[in-house]
Formats: sequence, C-alpha cells, structure tokens
Amino acid sequence: MSARPLAIDLFCGLGGWTEGLLAEGYDVIGFDIERRAYPGRLILQDVCSLHGSQFKDAALIVASPPCQEYSYMAMPWSKAKAKAIRADTTGEKLAALNRLFNECFRIQREASLYFWAGSF
Repeated sequence: MSARPLAIDLFCGLGGWTEGLLAEGYDVIGFDIERRAYPGRLILQDVCSLHGSQFKDAALIVASPPCQEYSYMAMPWSKAKAKAIRADTTGEKLAALNRLFNECFRIQREASLYFWAGSF
C-alpha cells in the first residue's frame, strides 16, 4: 500500500490534472476510453461503467468530461453553431448533453457514501 494519497482522474486525457497531482505527491490512477501518452497509471474503461465504491480510499477525485458541445454553443461561427446543441434545449437532447457531467456527480455521490460508511 502506498503511503501517498490516492487521486482518481476521470476522463484523464493527456493528464493535465495528473501532472500537477504527481508533482504534489499523489498516486494517480486515470480513466479514459483512449490510450494516450499519459503520465500516471491509465485504465482504459468507460467512466459510465465505474461505481464510486471503487474509489472509497481515494483522497481526491477529479474529472474533466468532454465539453466540446458547450464550447460550440459559445462560438460565433455558423459552422460551430450547426454542430452545437442549442442552449435552450430540453428533454432528451439536454440529458444527452449533460450525461457525462452527471456521471461525475453520480460517482462522487457513490464514493462519498462508501467513504462515510467505512469511517464509523
């Protein structure tokens, strides 16, 4: 068991969070669906398939879900606007837009439940 605190990096990409966490002495495990030049331990797994109880021993969970659709909404160019989901979208389109962000909140909720249950 490592004496270093454990950090989980969801949607880790190239490891922007991980670089800083490693520099601060964390043991970092990153999750993503694509293999890249990642500076920590990488697990290729869809974040949507994770359960927060896996991270009950983590000191920190960070997440950087893809946000291209949000960026497209803010761009003035017609090409970007054509790709974007409208900001006033509701229902299924809005749920699809927010799905990965909501997965982060679900994982945090689950991890917190297991962390607090194990501390009594």
